[in-house]
Amino acid sequence: MKIYICQKCGHIEFNSAPDNCPVCWAPKESFKQNDNIFTESAAKSPEAAVKHIPELKVVKSCGLIPEESCTDVMIRIGATLHPMIETHFIKFIDAYIDYKFIERIQLTPFGVSPAGCLHLKKDTGNLTVVENCNIHGYWMSSVAL
Repeated sequence: MKIYICQKCGHIEFNSAPDNCPVCWAPKESFKQNDNIFTESAAKSPEAAVKHIPELKVVKSCGLIPEESCTDVMIRIGATLHPMIETHFIKFIDAYIDYKFIERIQLTPFGVSPAGCLHLKKDTGNLTVVENCNIHGYWMSSVAL
């Protein structure tokens, strides 16, 4: 699989670079191909996987929007919770359905946990979640909806 990274905001696109980044609107020329970004992060810090691989919990009913058919996905970064301090934190969590970008959760080290929740209108397909740590790079996990 081909992987393209926006050099402006860090967003990843799978298979091909878009005309414009869906997060920061940078032009296609701002994307750099690096098909090994996930294996490079894991190789650089093999002990870090326990604090970086996103854990995904799919709930087929929505607690927030009960009037619509909605699937909740709860995201936690790390089996051992990732730290959120000024020197070491999760910058963002990006979500994709069938490798198509759907949402970014932007995080700061100031008063938030490394977690998020998605409220999806779609209840089929493959959900992929990518997180970016300011020190340890990119980590990914997937789950069938």
